[in-house]
Amino acid sequence: MKFNIVLSVAGIILLYATGCLCQLDVCGRAPLNDRISGGENATAGVWPWQVSIHDIQLGHHYCGGTLIAKDWVLAGAHCFDSPSDSDIVMYFGRVSQYGSNPYEISRTVSRVIVHPDYGHPPFDKDIALVQLSSSVPFSDYIRPVCLAAAGSVFDAGTESWVTGWGYLEPEGPVSDMLQEVMLPVVSNSDCDHAYTGVVGITITNNMICSGQDGKSVCPALALFLRIV
Repeated sequence: MKFNIVLSVAGIILLYATGCLCQLDVCGRAPLNDRISGGENATAGVWPWQVSIHDIQLGHHYCGGTLIAKDWVLAGAHCFDSPSDSDIVMYFGRVSQYGSNPYEISRTVSRVIVHPDYGHPPFDKDIALVQLSSSVPFSDYIRPVCLAAAGSVFDAGTESWVTGWGYLEPEGPVSDMLQEVMLPVVSNSDCDHAYTGVVGITITNNMICSGQDGKSVCPALALFLRIV
């Protein structure tokens, strides 16, 4: 099987029991987390740092991000390969892409800072910081995540949660509802072996892989990895 290259370690959002750089008292707390293990649809407030990134020219969600402070979002650099900053709108407190989101707010983008070495090699250092046009108010439905301490290590087999609006099945429809899936971390050596011969993919020490049979996530839509 092909494992999922979630994000570069340098920018991945990791919640950890110790060593968390909690710059804000509310970071990493989800007061309304009633998640049921093994579920697929997430409910409002379970992942309050989830961000849905839209391109107003396309008219729909195309990428995901994570709120890390009142006016900053962390996302993959690949999310900003094409759209102009002025075409980007970010939604907070969103669960459904087509239904009602009573706790949702939105912000435009002030600037995007892409890692200067992004894409060398391909997919490496896939990280960008996005400054919002104005800060977002925190609530039970909108809160920042905590950033892992420098030097944190996540061994193979460590359970993690990945969330986002992705494909429900290969070549199938994109989910309307925010999805969540638990995936174990996979060693980089196993991941590198799985991708041997795949053109354009090089597994580096800046990456974390995760996955198991029957469960996966599209890297372009994966926005959050929670280590539990």
